[in-house]
Order: sequence, then structure tokens, then C-alpha cells
Amino acid sequence: MSTSICLIRHGETAWNAVRRLQGWQDIELNKTGREQARALQSYLSSSAFQMPVDAVISSDLQRASETAAIACKHWDIAIQQLKGLRERGFGTLEGQAWDAAGRHGPDQPDDTVDIDYAVEGGESLRQFQTRVLECFETLAQENPGKNLLVFAHGGVIDMVWRKLNQQALNAKRAHAILNTSLNFFSIDAALKWNSTLWGQLPHLNTTLDEQR
Repeated sequence: MSTSICLIRHGETAWNAVRRLQGWQDIELNKTGREQARALQSYLSSSAFQMPVDAVISSDLQRASETAAIACKHWDIAIQQLKGLRERGFGTLEGQAWDAAGRHGPDQPDDTVDIDYAVEGGESLRQFQTRVLECFETLAQENPGKNLLVFAHGGVIDMVWRKLNQQALNAKRAHAILNTSLNFFSIDAALKWNSTLWGQLPHLNTTLDEQR
């Protein structure tokens, strides 16, 4: 029996807008982010969204949990918060500009990155993906046959995408991960992962740059 998951990225924050690494820093949504969450709520409460929702789960960082609270206010469902769904920890780099920290956009080759390197106080890519995948597999095992709405972060979505598409952690990714985008996949009882729809933005008319 499979668990179906709709994985949603949080709304925009002030640090997203100026391309600063957030990691585990608990940054709130900005005005644009709250507008995105309200637009998402309008979509989720409409007949256009046809996935029944059994549970709502969020990262414990407020940019994700606030997005979930706004977007799901029409349901009488408690929002479970999990630390395992947090963004990658960037340690001493958190708060720095992407460029200054040596981060590149999704269209840039990344095959020189050491996936086992962790900056002081942070996580390596391998550690990050292990945490994320274990969190989702635990959710699937605890919720067989259910439909889950999960609010998390761009890095979390990237780790899931790599698992679903058998992509190396340091392989180039050609697409952006947009704020409040919807990504659908499932995990069955044998822990087999299957993708259905990816990068959906039916509630927004604008295209936003990828920010993390």
C-alpha cells in the first residue's frame, strides 16, 4: 500500500529575495511569501485540487510552518512539525550571500562538489539527503495508504527529486525549485519511490527565481 505525498516549498522570505543562505535560520515569510501562501490556500480549497488530505506535516522552521498554517486554514487538521524536514544546515555560512558562499544556480555544473564535505556546524550533502529520505520513509511507514501534504524547503525537494530520478548529489540540475510549488510522489510498502507530477504552480501566474 502506497503513501501519496504532495511536497510543497515554503513561500518567499526576505532572505530568499536577496539570495542569502538560510539553512536552519528561522526566517519568517515576507509579504510576497504570505501572498503566495494565500494563493495556495485558495487553490487547495477549490475543486481543482483533487487529492484528499489525511495529514498535514511541516518542517519546524517557521517559513514552512507558517506557509502550511495559511495554506491549510480551511481544513480542521493539526499540523505536525518535524525537524527532519528542515533545510540543509549550512553552519557558519548561514546568512551569507549565495555567491560569497560559493553556491551556484540550478543551471550550473556542480560535479566538483565533495558530497561528504560539511562546513563547520553544517551538514554534508550526503548527511542531508540521508536525513531527508529517512524522514519521508518513516512517514510512509507510519501512514500506509494515506495522502500527506508536506511543507518543506528547496533543498529538501532537491534531495527527493534526486532520489526519484536517480541523480547523483553533485549532478547538474536544470530546473528551478519555486516558492510554493507542488511536487507529487509516492512511497510504497517496499519503500519504492515513484514520481507523478513535479514543479506545479497552478495557483500563481508569475515565475519566481529559485531561492533557498
